[in-house]
Amino acid sequence: MTEPRRFPRRAVLGAAAATLAAPAIVGAKPASIVVASSGGKLEEAFTAAYYKPFTAKTGIQIITAVNTYSKLKATVDAGAVEWDVAQMDAAAAANSAKLGLLEKLDYAVIDRTDLVEGVPHEEYIPCDVAAAVMSWNTRNVAPAAAPQSWAELWDTKRFGGQRGFWKQPFQTMEIALMADGVAKDQLYPIDVERALRSLERIKPQIFWWTSGGQSAQILIDGDIAAGMSWNGRVFDPKQGGAPVDFSFNQALFVADAWVIPRGTKNRQAAMDFIAFTLQSGPQAEFAKAIPYGPVNRKALPLIDKPRLAFLPSSDENLPKGVLQNFDWWAQNGQKTGERFNSWMLG
Repeated sequence: MTEPRRFPRRAVLGAAAATLAAPAIVGAKPASIVVASSGGKLEEAFTAAYYKPFTAKTGIQIITAVNTYSKLKATVDAGAVEWDVAQMDAAAAANSAKLGLLEKLDYAVIDRTDLVEGVPHEEYIPCDVAAAVMSWNTRNVAPAAAPQSWAELWDTKRFGGQRGFWKQPFQTMEIALMADGVAKDQLYPIDVERALRSLERIKPQIFWWTSGGQSAQILIDGDIAAGMSWNGRVFDPKQGGAPVDFSFNQALFVADAWVIPRGTKNRQAAMDFIAFTLQSGPQAEFAKAIPYGPVNRKALPLIDKPRLAFLPSSDENLPKGVLQNFDWWAQNGQKTGERFNSWMLG
């Protein structure tokens, strides 16, 4: 996953040649729409797979912006919405829906026929599949000793020393429960106290990382032998020859999601843009540009097999893990976070 960038950035993207089907724009067509994202490699992939082809087919220019979540609430509450579409972490999108900040999605426009089960939601829709995965340093961990389950990673006889985990309850608690023997399809509602007891068993050996980049770097540098990371953070280093590897066994699948801020003046064009990005062709192009899996199942045959092996939503990898329950976190995230922070200080 990617962390939001904190500096201002705005650019108009021109048209480019493409052969993808154009969405039907109903009513007056705006000259442009504003799409907010977290930037970096994710925005580069969005530009290649979605922004330029959408502009080429519709003539609607895409103006990019930075998706600071506080700005979404502030502008919606003030009736001064600046974005037409925003990319958010799916759990954050679910929370924004709970707060009443989002437009309802029109599934007469957005085709959900071929989407991964559990993806469509009333006010937000995941647009990719990433994964929190077991990762390890290949110099410190022999292939035969690589962890095949979170329970093995918890085994101090097998993995002495520090292991890396995200300093947040989100995702970390699900992993702790799987390490304690909870089946992946029985994670929700989360047993918070059981998750904390599981983490307590290895608390002195935990290296708490705070960003995706750090999670990969501590593995590459050998500061830890193994831990949790996001597949997108360790994929490029692995391909570049860094001493790191990962597995989709018991992966927790997470996602970026599209939302439409409540009160946008370009609701129809925003809806058409989202519909376009979820078509199989654009979804395949996105997955070729960044190692996040498509949510449209018909995109998979358009991607070569070597690439599919590293995508979370491939036919091979998706059954190995479980999709995070974004709505559970929207309803319970605040009190769970408070309990986690209290445990951290204890």
